[in-house]
Amino acid sequence: MSTAWECRDQTDQAEIYYNQPLRTKVRRLEDENLNLKRLLRENGISWQGRPKSAHMCNGRVTRSSSRIKCRPLPHIPVEIQLRILSFALTSPHPIVDPLCKVKPEHLLVREKAKSNQIAIHFLATCKAYHAEGTKFLWTNNSFVFTSPEALRNFAEVPLHYRQNIQDVNFRIIAKFYDDEERIHKISRRHHPDLKKAIPLTVHKRPKENTLARRGFRAYGWYQLADFLAALLPPFDPSRVLLNNGASVKDLTPLPKLLPALEKLRIDFVNFGENMFSNPPAQLHELASHQLGCTLNEVILTGLPSDESGLRVSGELAGLLKDEGLLIDHAPTMIALKNGIRSLACDSVECNYSSKVIRAMRTIAGHHHHDDVHAHFFGVDFPPAPKDEGEPPYCMYHSCRTIWKKVPVRLDSDERRWELFDRMSGLPWNDVEEDATMLDFIGEDDEALVCDNCGKVHPGAIPPMELLDLYDDF
Repeated sequence: MSTAWECRDQTDQAEIYYNQPLRTKVRRLEDENLNLKRLLRENGISWQGRPKSAHMCNGRVTRSSSRIKCRPLPHIPVEIQLRILSFALTSPHPIVDPLCKVKPEHLLVREKAKSNQIAIHFLATCKAYHAEGTKFLWTNNSFVFTSPEALRNFAEVPLHYRQNIQDVNFRIIAKFYDDEERIHKISRRHHPDLKKAIPLTVHKRPKENTLARRGFRAYGWYQLADFLAALLPPFDPSRVLLNNGASVKDLTPLPKLLPALEKLRIDFVNFGENMFSNPPAQLHELASHQLGCTLNEVILTGLPSDESGLRVSGELAGLLKDEGLLIDHAPTMIALKNGIRSLACDSVECNYSSKVIRAMRTIAGHHHHDDVHAHFFGVDFPPAPKDEGEPPYCMYHSCRTIWKKVPVRLDSDERRWELFDRMSGLPWNDVEEDATMLDFIGEDDEALVCDNCGKVHPGAIPPMELLDLYDDF
């Protein structure tokens, strides 16, 4: 399969600019205004305002004089009203692209079949219901974003609601373009659930008489970078101060789009192996610097296992705090022409891999050689918080290992304890043999004393002079 050039398609970008929410709202209001004027003209009514006559102002009709006497409605205690409101505005499923029109091709089949998930009309009942209901809407629900524009538009939500959101889901659907009539497919080896190769939806583009790259192109890694860029602090006009008539910006740091974000799941859809070139340098700048060391857990599904996929996984690890958990899972969905299809996962064939990031940096004096950027710029980044609960006893637990709670299944809230090796970041069961091979390296089979804690334990950390020998193995 041919490798696609990475690009931002100009036609798509122009459509996004045209459909920008504020611009769309202005066009809708203009159309509504023209329709109202047309209705008034058709009925012989002038749409221009007329001055009120004196007798019209004197005969004022008040709300109390026109109120119809009726039996009062039964009173419901405020606590019960709030419980009803919370239940009505809490969706049992994640809300896809809030504040945006959802594209049908970005939805799963079960998501298309759902009716209204929440009673949003409660917010239009009165000011009290609007105030309390808005709080329930943004704090009781989880959200899935399928485009960078939908995530960027989320800045319309007031900050005091956004700052309580701790986890979010990105659904990144690769888009493909070509200026030739060719068929491109994803191999059936992409997932065990596929019985045959799946044709890709390729958007036809004309051949232009320019020096722009032609042929097979994709919007994949650039789309990932656009998603991450949307998490950066949005513009806040209230932070612009006036000083003697001139605008002066407040120099205190602006909060990010989701200031309290701790867990991020990214579903890569239609990211086949050997289909993409290497990620752009912008991805490193965003993941390892501007958003670096901010998350406790990152879940990646559908990331290709080729060289480009491994590089992207390494870059996205920069989002995690020290001792953060990185989970890599097989694809969970695939995009077809009319929507997205879920991919069932067998417990054996789709078993995910997990890794603890930069776990050695929290051990005094051991800034170990990680495969991720060091993130040391004179700022103290706290490690990921420890999981609640008491882990089980294990004879291999020492300063070299760390306990973490990992999901039993990807879509389950149930978690189990697992022991990880701090030096490699991998589960201890996977590296036990390699980690303990230096325990009895001396001539008299004396146990190796740990260079960190000064104790004898399985997988003792060797002194610096033996680390080169360890790396050779």
